[in-house]
Amino acid sequence: MKLTMPTPAQALPILQALYSAATQDGPLSEREQRMLEAAREVTGVATGVDIYQSISPESLAAALPDAQLRRQAISAMVVMSLLDEEGSLEDAVFAERYAAALGVAPNELRNLRQIADGDLLRLKLDVARRVWLVEHLKESWQRGGLRWLARAVGTKLGLSEDTPLAERYRALADYPVGSVGRVYYDHMRAEGFALPGEKGSQVEPVVIHDMMHLLSGYGTDPEGEIMAASFSAGNRRQEPFTYIFFVLCQFHLGVIEAPFATATRGRFDPAAAIHAVGRGMALNRDLSSGWDPWSIMGLPLNEARASLGVPPA
Repeated sequence: MKLTMPTPAQALPILQALYSAATQDGPLSEREQRMLEAAREVTGVATGVDIYQSISPESLAAALPDAQLRRQAISAMVVMSLLDEEGSLEDAVFAERYAAALGVAPNELRNLRQIADGDLLRLKLDVARRVWLVEHLKESWQRGGLRWLARAVGTKLGLSEDTPLAERYRALADYPVGSVGRVYYDHMRAEGFALPGEKGSQVEPVVIHDMMHLLSGYGTDPEGEIMAASFSAGNRRQEPFTYIFFVLCQFHLGVIEAPFATATRGRFDPAAAIHAVGRGMALNRDLSSGWDPWSIMGLPLNEARASLGVPPA
C-alpha cells in the first residue's frame, strides 16, 4: 500500500513516538533530531508545537485509528531506532510493545528483531524477497522460461551476449541529445557500465532502477543510492518502507551487500531521505510496477519528468 501523508494532527503523535524510540536508550542525537525536524517540516506540524515529548503505546493507538498510518508509524520507529548504526534487543522490544498496542506488525519490525538477534542471513533473504525487482524477475521467467534464464545468467557472468537486446539499447546512441534515452546511454558509457544484453550486464529490469536515478537526479554514490531508494519508497505502492530499510541496512549498518554497490556504514541522512520520499510521493504513477521505461526514452528529460509529476530537487 502506498505511503499516506498524515495530517499535522495525525503527525504529532507519530513524531512523539519517534522521539520515544530515539530516547528510550539515551539522549536524542543530532542525527535523530534532524529526522524529527525534517518530518515536522514535511508533515506541516507547526514549529511551536512540542514534538520532543514521549507518548505511550496506548495514547499513540488512540490517536491513530487508521491502520495504514499505524503501520507507517511503527516502520518509522524502526528506522529511528537504527540511526545510531545498531539495532539492539532493547530497540526491538520497545518497538514491539508499540506495535502490539497498535495491532500491526510491519515487516520492518521483524527485520529489527533479526538484526538484534544477529540473524543476518534470514534478514537478507527476508528483505530481498520484498524488493520490486523480484516481481520483474518472476514475470521474465514466466515469459521466457529456461531460455530467458540462460541468457540472463550468460550475460551477467560475461559468458555471452544477448545481441538483439544489446542492439536495442545501443541504438540509444542515436537519440537526440538531452532525451532520456541518450542521457541514459551516455551515462552508462561514461561510468563503464554494460548496457542490458551486453556481457557483464545486469538483468534488463534494473533499467527501472537506473531511471529512478535519472528522473530524480540523484547520483550513484552511497548517498545517491539512499536518496534514489527513498524516492522509490515514496513512489512505490507495495511495501514502500522496504526500500528505505534496504539502503539503511546496506549503507548505514553495513549488514546487506547488494550487487550494485558495496556495504558501508553511517551514510544515512534522515532529513535528505525524508525529502526524497516526499518527492517520490508526488509522482502520478508507480514506476516499479507495470511501467515501461521505453515510454519516455524519446522524450526530453525535463518533459519526461513533468509528464510523470517529478518535483524539482
